[in-house]
Amino acid sequence: MNQQHLEKLISTGYKLIAIETDSPEQTLNDFRPLIRESKAIYQWEKNVGLSRMEASHINIPNTKTPEMVLNHISQSKLYGIYLLIGFNNDLAKMSLQPTLNKIADDKSAKKIIIFIDNYFDYPHKLMSKLLIAQEPEVKERTSFGQIA
Repeated sequence: MNQQHLEKLISTGYKLIAIETDSPEQTLNDFRPLIRESKAIYQWEKNVGLSRMEASHINIPNTKTPEMVLNHISQSKLYGIYLLIGFNNDLAKMSLQPTLNKIADDKSAKKIIIFIDNYFDYPHKLMSKLLIAQEPEVKERTSFGQIA
C-alpha cells in the first residue's frame, strides 16, 4: 500500500481497521515511512508481544496474547497506531468483544488498531465499527458477501 492510501485509512475516524493482504509483512513495512512523520507506531505478533516499530527489539511486557495486548491498548492514554499481525481468528473471539467495543467507542483516545492478515473471521456485532480494506489481489478472489 502506498503512503497516501495508508494516510487515508488512518484519517477515516475508525478506531478499528482490518487490512486483508497476501503479504502481511510487506504491508507492515509500508507503515515505516509514517514513523518519520512523528507518528507513534507499534507492531504486535502473537507470542512475541508489542513493540515500537522503530525499536522492535524491545517488547512491552505483558502484551504477548490477544487479550493482553488489547487490554494494554485500551488502558493506554497515549496516541498510537497499533499494527496487529496474526489476529485473524482472534478478532471474532467473544471474550475480546467488550474490549474491542470499548476501544472503538472511545472518542477521547487517539489510538487506532490496524489488523493485518491474509483473512479474518469477522464478528457480526463489530462490523459497523470496523473498516475493512482489501488489497487488489485479495479483492479479485473474495467478495464482501463471502466475508460477512
